Amino acid sequence: MKIEEVRKQIDAIDPQIRELLMKRFECGYHVAETKLADHSTTVFRADREEAILTRLGSAVPDKLRAQYLAVVKKIMEANRMYQYGLLYDWYGEAAVFTPLVKDMTIAPCGTMVKVRFTKNDRPNALSSILGMIGDYGYNLTDLAIDAKDATQKTVTFTLTIGGDLSTEHMKKLMFQLSRESENFQILENK
Repeated sequence: MKIEEVRKQIDAIDPQIRELLMKRFECGYHVAETKLADHSTTVFRADREEAILTRLGSAVPDKLRAQYLAVVKKIMEANRMYQYGLLYDWYGEAAVFTPLVKDMTIAPCGTMVKVRFTKNDRPNALSSILGMIGDYGYNLTDLAIDAKDATQKTVTFTLTIGGDLSTEHMKKLMFQLSRESENFQILENK
């Protein structure tokens, strides 16, 4: 098969993928509505996502399983980002963001935000956070591992993110980070 023919096939498949993704986001909207009705801000459930990945991955040939699951994980991450954004909008900044910066003064037109949080020590724990930061359009400027707890199987990180904490977009990122990690703290912004 010639490359042009393969590209035509890809061009025909891509709109089908887009349609399915739009349906997936519509389902995510309804999940967020349910969370709102239940007065919940918890979207990320590692156990549920792991079960989905196991179920979906079992039907994929071994040689393509890792690549397929990488795509599915990204779809789940994008859907969570969408749902957290909806919940932020519906609950309002005062309910979901302001508690994260209680006694902190937010620097207008800031250039960095330093945060600390704990994650389970498992594959992709940090990469999902780094991907999230990138998906929001921000760069990581510094990373430190503060502690590893072998008993609890957790790692505590301090990250510095380039960006302005006074923008709604950064506030949504902070809200999502706070919900997808433990012991989340905004340490500094300037």
